[in-house]
Amino acid sequence: MAIWIGIDDTDSKKGGCTTYVAAVLIRRLEKNGIKIIGYPRLIRLNPNCPYKTRGNAAIAVKADTDDIDMVKGIAIEVVEEYSELDEGAETGIALLPKEPDERLKKFYWRAVREIVPKEDAFKLAEDIGATIVYYEDGKGLVGALAAIGADLTPGKTYELIAHRTREYWGTVRKIDPKSVFEMDKATRPYTFDNVDYETGEIRIAPHTPCPVLLGIRGVDPEIVMKAFKMLKIYEPIEYVTVFETNQATDVHYQKLKIGELKHGVNAIVEGIVSQAPRLDIGGHVFFKLKDETGEIYCAAYEPTKSFREIVLQLIPGDEVVAYGAVKLKPQGLTLNLEKIGVKKLAKKIVVRPPICPACGKRMKSLGAGKGYRCRKCGLKVGVEAAERVEIPRSLKPGFYEVPPSARRHLTKPLELAL
Repeated sequence: MAIWIGIDDTDSKKGGCTTYVAAVLIRRLEKNGIKIIGYPRLIRLNPNCPYKTRGNAAIAVKADTDDIDMVKGIAIEVVEEYSELDEGAETGIALLPKEPDERLKKFYWRAVREIVPKEDAFKLAEDIGATIVYYEDGKGLVGALAAIGADLTPGKTYELIAHRTREYWGTVRKIDPKSVFEMDKATRPYTFDNVDYETGEIRIAPHTPCPVLLGIRGVDPEIVMKAFKMLKIYEPIEYVTVFETNQATDVHYQKLKIGELKHGVNAIVEGIVSQAPRLDIGGHVFFKLKDETGEIYCAAYEPTKSFREIVLQLIPGDEVVAYGAVKLKPQGLTLNLEKIGVKKLAKKIVVRPPICPACGKRMKSLGAGKGYRCRKCGLKVGVEAAERVEIPRSLKPGFYEVPPSARRHLTKPLELAL
């Protein structure tokens, strides 16, 4: 008999880390003679959650024991020791002495794609016979149960997380950047998002005062361990833990029509560019996309860097598939772009005054809809005489994505889709 343990909401804006709680919990269980079955889980939930701290992650561990009281006691001990309860963390712990059923899996899919009320978590726990422990209002029970029920059949990746010793929390991380670039070149595409070549920054280390030193993401647990050993690190490490995750799997997206979109969902929308892109104040790019059900703004914000240059090349009539988060903005519902697929390009036609048939000079427009007049000989012609020239497009059909520095945890890099 095995017991699943799910935990969520242990950190705060000031510090803490749910993966660190998982690392301590695993060692504490093992110290008490309880074996961990498989890899611990690091499960990312809806990235649009309004009350998330950072990456909206929950964890789950499968313990090889039937002593639920011991497991519960150890979990409470670890949470009360390391959760940011004094800073407002609403930690939830769920224990399930059996394998998760379809009810839990459906709950997971809701938590990845919707904002789930905590009341639904309390009801589900009662229905499936889960033991729960919660602090404050217990919002963390949503993630704790979702992590246990996580459906990884559509795909999974792995992340090796190295945690710092306490005396180094809040200090500059001592990792040799050159070794990170070398590791990336040696292990890609089996590891991903290690560096952002556009900005020149390493992406494996956070900038927050949390206990995480670094995280290496990859498609195989042995690969991430191999990559870790390539790094030059100049500070002590307390724990190294490999998690199986739903990161980089696109599971948060839903294929929706524009008329079905609402604030907080993550959508894949096919449509036609209906308004040309514009570069706005702050370096943000906006255009409008339409389908048979409606029209919506799409945005490529300044942090997406060169991705905006792709978006600026779109013209009305282009057929695209847009991936992103739907947010309610001053201009209305807006799809914040993370990836875009250019399916079919419209012809870019430039209309210009014709050549005068009498004297061979370029004619001048008389105004919208009024035709043209030759400046040399005075000959007038109608608007139908205008010269229409097709301009070659530099944009090519295909998929384009934001750089690693602007990518969210659940979004699949294009190199993994090949």
